[in-house]
Amino acid sequence: MTTQRTRFYRRYLTAILAVFLVLVLAAAYFFSWPYVIYGPGSAEPVHPRVHTGKNLDEKGSFLFTTVSAYSRPNAISLLYAWINPRMDIQTEKSATGGTTDYASYRNLLAWMRDSSEAQALLASYRAISRPLDVKQQGVIVVRFLEETKAIQSGLHEGDIITKVDDKPTTTAEQLSSTLTSRKPGDKVKLSGTRGGKPFSVTVPLIKMPGTGRAGIGFQHNTVLKVTPPDPVKFDFDDVGGPSAGLMMSLEIIAQLSGEDLTHGYRIAGTGTIEESGKVGQIGGIQYKLMAADKEKADYFLVPYDKEQGLLNWKDAEKTVKNLKLNVKLVPVSTLKEALDFVRKLSPKSQAS
Repeated sequence: MTTQRTRFYRRYLTAILAVFLVLVLAAAYFFSWPYVIYGPGSAEPVHPRVHTGKNLDEKGSFLFTTVSAYSRPNAISLLYAWINPRMDIQTEKSATGGTTDYASYRNLLAWMRDSSEAQALLASYRAISRPLDVKQQGVIVVRFLEETKAIQSGLHEGDIITKVDDKPTTTAEQLSSTLTSRKPGDKVKLSGTRGGKPFSVTVPLIKMPGTGRAGIGFQHNTVLKVTPPDPVKFDFDDVGGPSAGLMMSLEIIAQLSGEDLTHGYRIAGTGTIEESGKVGQIGGIQYKLMAADKEKADYFLVPYDKEQGLLNWKDAEKTVKNLKLNVKLVPVSTLKEALDFVRKLSPKSQAS
């Protein structure tokens, strides 16, 4: 019997190994893992994505930059990213900041993009001293506290609350006022939108750490609807997150003023924007620099936030040095600093 079995294995060894290899490769290709792969994204002109109803012939371009994020990759993609020095791997939980699920994370990123557009309008119109109509339209769940019981009741990050117990609640002040008379353990009905679709959940209130008052247990922000006097429209539906705010603002100001602020240069950059014009730090600046370098950008506007420890600036300097990128870094703390820089540039054809 042993001899027959040995002969069988010898005769079909190649076929057995081939089948085993096919199964391993199939598993590697089709099975996904709870990780996110990060790498260089794109550096695209802002001009075609911002429409103000004003025509402007730009000799150069403002470039907004992105990070490529590939969620739940297969083993082959993970191996490639592992050996590629320009890519990184994070666990799904780490990448999403522990968000309830990836769908919630995408909803949160979509709001961040919409909020970035609203803040860009506020900052740019303020810079040119023109008024805007602003309305508060809801309260968005940004991040849960550890003590909350709302997650188990079905509330997600990225949910936009517009009603509490069927009472219109469109501001943080209204939400706080509604909960003032409640006690920990009471339940409230929350209604609103989730990814553009209606939702409704009933959640128990907790004793808020620090204050002892009744609350839901989440960090929140206000959803704004900003209506400018000009027909401004954005086309960033395929982009998530808030980091294009600075570059949007520069493009809006250029179009509304009729001033070509690029002076023939390809000016890339990143950074959140606040109504005050403050430029905030973002994640993944190393990948954005790689994308800008690939697209032959002349300059890269880098958030320079002393309050937060200049993390973006330090990472940018390190990336340019280590990868020998051919792009000049420009530190900017505010929209005004960015405007001062581009307005002082000599036209590229005359630059030495």
